[in-house]
Amino acid sequence: MRYLLLVLFLIFNGCADKVFEPKKVEVKKLKSKDFKELKEYTKHNFTFADFKLKYSKPDIAFDGVEGVEVHYDLNGTYLGKFNKANDNLAVFGNKIFVLDENKTYSLPFVIYGATKHKNKIAVVFENGKYGIFDTKTKKMTSVLQSDETLSVKYLHANPVFYNNLVLFPLITGNVAVADLNGNYIRTLSISQNPFNDNVIFLKIVNGKLFMATPSRLILFDPNFLIDYSADIKHIIAYNGYLYIFTPDGEIIKLNSDLKEIKKVKLPYASFYAPGVCKGNIYTVEKEGYLIKITPNLKVTVYKGNNFDTTTNSMLKLNKCKIYNYDKVFIIE
Repeated sequence: MRYLLLVLFLIFNGCADKVFEPKKVEVKKLKSKDFKELKEYTKHNFTFADFKLKYSKPDIAFDGVEGVEVHYDLNGTYLGKFNKANDNLAVFGNKIFVLDENKTYSLPFVIYGATKHKNKIAVVFENGKYGIFDTKTKKMTSVLQSDETLSVKYLHANPVFYNNLVLFPLITGNVAVADLNGNYIRTLSISQNPFNDNVIFLKIVNGKLFMATPSRLILFDPNFLIDYSADIKHIIAYNGYLYIFTPDGEIIKLNSDLKEIKKVKLPYASFYAPGVCKGNIYTVEKEGYLIKITPNLKVTVYKGNNFDTTTNSMLKLNKCKIYNYDKVFIIE
């Protein structure tokens, strides 16, 4: 019995020490710039929920108070205390700043995710409530309550306006469906886990609606659901296709009917921050490799960059720039 336990220990211990070791590596040195203000952004995992750069300048006074963080977005737009939620919205607590209106609105609860369409803002709150805020009346047209669950803020999707419906990705792993006035219609249960399994992906691709939790990707149609089960770490939508990155180093290409087109396996690879740049998908691997993936899943592995992949130094790729701790690496 002791011998068996020893063998099992050695097997699992050996597996735990396995790292990605590419057979072929090319040298590609990216230009980089030091950006000390990035540290506050990159060292906190939860800030990556928006996928937008928010750097702080703690030495600049804000509202007459010294030392309060001041944020800007990728375009250099001054956001003050607000963090970018998507292209047109920034949030701070229960307040939401609409960039194209240059107006701030106060909502009843702390904001978790939001999306704007014309004068309506679909909002999911951190307490599990959700609804529609009307910027004309400056009031919530509805406030609905989802089932209570433990909130996970590392990765989540924002609401989506879909035809005459609004879809709210909830922290329960479900998607609530309402009309444009915020009247509840139904709940789509996409999580199969008994514990919290929040919605990490909610997008329209080729006119079709896709939803995903870390364990399931679903194509939604009013008359049917198509289900694709996988261990999902990241999903990229590009040029009408979906690319799934798994925790064990697999990359899977699916068409908009969730049919597998192709997949490749990079044994023991742990992917960070996949994003699209100049027609290809790039990602950083835990051991510091830069990986380029073509739309047909041809993989090229590069070395020569000093990425920091420690626990407290997250990475994010946005518009051919990799934000990493206190550096910005530029893909050319």
